[in-house]
Amino acid sequence: MRIALISLALALAAPAALVAPAMLDAAPAPRPTPVPPKPDPKAPDPKPPEGGAPGPKTSEQQKEADGHFKSGVALFKEAKYADALTEFQRAYEIAPHPLVLYNIAGCHRELAHYAEAITYYSRFLAEGNGKVPAARLSAAQVDLDAIYALIARVTVTITPTTEAATLVVDGTPVDKPVMPLILVPGEHRFAARATGRRDVERTLTVAAGDKVVFELPLGDSATTSVGTTTTGTVEHVTRPVEPPSSQQPWLAVDAGFGMNLRSLGNTGAPSIGLEAAIGSRFGVGVDVVLVAFAVVPSVRVRVAGDALSLHVVGAVPIAFSDDPMSGTFVAFAGGLGLRYRAMPRLTLRLESFVSFANKGQGMQIPTFLGGELWF
Repeated sequence: MRIALISLALALAAPAALVAPAMLDAAPAPRPTPVPPKPDPKAPDPKPPEGGAPGPKTSEQQKEADGHFKSGVALFKEAKYADALTEFQRAYEIAPHPLVLYNIAGCHRELAHYAEAITYYSRFLAEGNGKVPAARLSAAQVDLDAIYALIARVTVTITPTTEAATLVVDGTPVDKPVMPLILVPGEHRFAARATGRRDVERTLTVAAGDKVVFELPLGDSATTSVGTTTTGTVEHVTRPVEPPSSQQPWLAVDAGFGMNLRSLGNTGAPSIGLEAAIGSRFGVGVDVVLVAFAVVPSVRVRVAGDALSLHVVGAVPIAFSDDPMSGTFVAFAGGLGLRYRAMPRLTLRLESFVSFANKGQGMQIPTFLGGELWF
């Protein structure tokens, strides 16, 4: 029993290398897979909220709105998000209700339309205040925060501001851009285009959670004639003006519970600890096992993933005991772990190790499940 409890110690140190998406040195995949927000199938049929926009003028219009809403819920359950979006939008046009905005936002999120999802979540929070249950508003805020953790916000100012100019993002002109721009992680091209001036381009690489503010000056005046062309210059912005690493949580408290897979019926130990992130991939931590009376320093290295990430871990549990048969001893352990960022400051962690102290202690396989709160 004593040996098995000690072996759990090394599962209880999970540093912070994988939590803050804005600290990544490489952008994650453009299509993240967070837990999707689900439409509310139990929401009341679309009807005008008190003090809101007027509802349908006839019972036939109300019946039509009900049909579109129910059809949207069914299509969402079948993962036909584009079709569901069309139905929800039609229902809202006929009979506006804040809860339909929540479902529209959920469809946009599943389709990776993050700018639109942010717009509709924000509208739902504003228009639903005092008209829908507080729990639903809280859930929408969590969904909105999760999207902000997956995208970058970029504010571009074309200078001089006195001249009419068009902003071009990734080759597409943006009509009346609303700042900040919502962009997926990766490389993006920005251009300022004005009549009589050469185009000037900048290439910006952003990571999830970044907030960037920069100026894009118009090019020099250009005189073109037959047989001549003008080209823009390309500038590379390697890091945001506002470094995301200075804005991300880096210190965490953790708590959890673990068991030894080689002795499930006789083991079980809680732990508490502190963790600190070092850069984007590394972290260190120390945990205290409350039953086995052990201190566990450890190191983590993220190898893949963002919201759901894989890491390797090395630990050196130090067990303290006045038992002459075991005494104080040091073990060595290594393993793999998964971490899921459920909220911007809350992560869940699952880890499994192989540990070995000496011939007397033998090999153990502790597995741990716990959570971390970041500051």
